Amino acid sequence: MILNIIVPIFPLLKQEENIKFPNGPHILPQWLNYPVRIYNDLNTQRNFFGSDNKKRSIIYQWVNLITGKIYIGSTSNGSTRLLSYFTPSVLRKNYPIYNNINYYGIHNFFLAIIEDLGINHGDKEFLLFREQHYLNIVFKDFPFQTMNLSKIAGSNKGYKHKLEFKLNRLSYFNPMYGRIKSNEFLYMQYRNKKGIFNSAYGKIKSPETIEKITKFVYVYNTLDMSYIGKYSTVNCSKYFKMGKDTLTKYIKNKLLFKDNIFSREKLH
Repeated sequence: MILNIIVPIFPLLKQEENIKFPNGPHILPQWLNYPVRIYNDLNTQRNFFGSDNKKRSIIYQWVNLITGKIYIGSTSNGSTRLLSYFTPSVLRKNYPIYNNINYYGIHNFFLAIIEDLGINHGDKEFLLFREQHYLNIVFKDFPFQTMNLSKIAGSNKGYKHKLEFKLNRLSYFNPMYGRIKSNEFLYMQYRNKKGIFNSAYGKIKSPETIEKITKFVYVYNTLDMSYIGKYSTVNCSKYFKMGKDTLTKYIKNKLLFKDNIFSREKLH
């Protein structure tokens, strides 16, 4: 249920701020749930964040009153999290919600607590479950208005970096490009990875552990889909006389090799 609630706006502008949008024009905010608390004058009401939300597990929603964009978040300590949106070091992070606040000014936002789970609510999974409920609504009904990067609560899974981000990490665009690593740096990187300094040195892996970490290939005959056998990646490439890269290609693209099908999962 999407709610439109009109709340009067009384923005307080700091004279030293260089604001591109001093006061709107504002749109009617849309809430994903009936708000428990609404903060409509963030320049002055941030003093209430601590008393209203201290140690409370909450789901909150930001609304950009100029663009209509929405951000959903959750936290187990509302006061600390909400006050962080006024911290300069946090606002310098390159995330859509922070970029929007910096560009439009926080006076052009409304903030609402759309769900309050109470004080010292220790069930993090339930908190993320409730946040996920609202994220599902946002990405389904407002896919072009969301400021959330990921569709999954508490994770960046599913988020794809823009092309510019990838290009800035290639060759001479990468800040580490061309830098010569000192011997001390290289020693620090490898000192705990070899010989007796390695935490796994001398430890014998159990058959169960080997079974878990080994990537198996299941091979089938395409003529009658009969099961030929299960092989480790190395043994499979040796037995069928192909390189590991070639084997990976046949698995990934589901191609046939000498009337055989290679799969990472059991087909039957």
